[in-house]
Amino acid sequence: MIKILFENSIFLHQKKGGVSKYIVNLNKKLYQFGIESKIFPLITINDYLKEKKTFYKKYIFGISSIPRFCRKFFFYLNDLFFLINIKIFKPDLIHFSFYNQRLIHKFKVPYVITIYDLIHEIYEIQDLQFSKKELVEGAKHIFCISKTTKDELVKIYNINEKKISVVYLGVAKKNNLDERKDNTILYVGDRGRYKNFESLLRAFGRSFFLKKNFKLICFGGGKFNSQEIELINELDIKNNLYQETGNDEKLNKFYSRASLYVSPSLMEGFGLTTLEAMSCSCPVLCSDIPIFREILGNCCEYFKPKDIEDIKDKLEKITKSQNEQQKLIKLGLNKVNEYSWEKCASQTSDIYKKLLNEK
Repeated sequence: MIKILFENSIFLHQKKGGVSKYIVNLNKKLYQFGIESKIFPLITINDYLKEKKTFYKKYIFGISSIPRFCRKFFFYLNDLFFLINIKIFKPDLIHFSFYNQRLIHKFKVPYVITIYDLIHEIYEIQDLQFSKKELVEGAKHIFCISKTTKDELVKIYNINEKKISVVYLGVAKKNNLDERKDNTILYVGDRGRYKNFESLLRAFGRSFFLKKNFKLICFGGGKFNSQEIELINELDIKNNLYQETGNDEKLNKFYSRASLYVSPSLMEGFGLTTLEAMSCSCPVLCSDIPIFREILGNCCEYFKPKDIEDIKDKLEKITKSQNEQQKLIKLGLNKVNEYSWEKCASQTSDIYKKLLNEK
């Protein structure tokens, strides 16, 4: 059986999120396709690895957060533990979970990497800690989670397309959902920079109908910063906004009860939350950008991401019409059938096998 070892840095970077969710679900499903895979960090803050329903322990020490002044030391310990696991597990391939270029000169096993987006490069955000260049040049193969990401990778790093495969992420099917809807609009995750959250706030604040009848729930992403609070007060929507946090089970309840899920991003690598919302029978409204057109097709409503009036009009159009909501719910439930973690694992395992047969 082919043996894959996942590089584990994402599980110390990320408490929860799309990248770690992808690696955990891929690891769960690969065994069905003749792959023995392993995630095993020494230390993790990641909630997905710490779930009781995972079928074997995947870490030594699970902590809630990295103590102050210990970040570099903890990552060093995890890197060292990973190198020890290479000696013990003897993998055929290493699959990098994140952009940990520190390690690539310290082992001789061929490796693959998944590229999630090129947002840092496109927005010229300098981050030497997560540089991709050396990793993608040395990789035996590169997975991209969308065609949009692949095209950006080829353009920016001049990578041969034959070295890249597009494998879409999956979404878990939800059962026993609460079909009752609240007068809530849901936003999930980080709110900074390219997430374009300010445009959503301004559109909401411009609508007398929404301010009178709806709440805007922000799930995750941390507390509102001073600039957000200033804008919220300026728009007089303080009593309409609520912040929530919690695990996926709690988030799924918000998806299922919301009248609308909104993603105003200017750029994404995939947009997993939009599919998760659809799987919970929540209608979706999002930016008219290439990645959402690729992943979602005609199963949601789109707006011009910098056009506040257009965002307001689309928010009102959907929230005022149960027929419109039901139409989008039906389209969304059909769309999520195209994406599964089994399909993701099957395609990934085929590529592993092909690469190893090329020896």
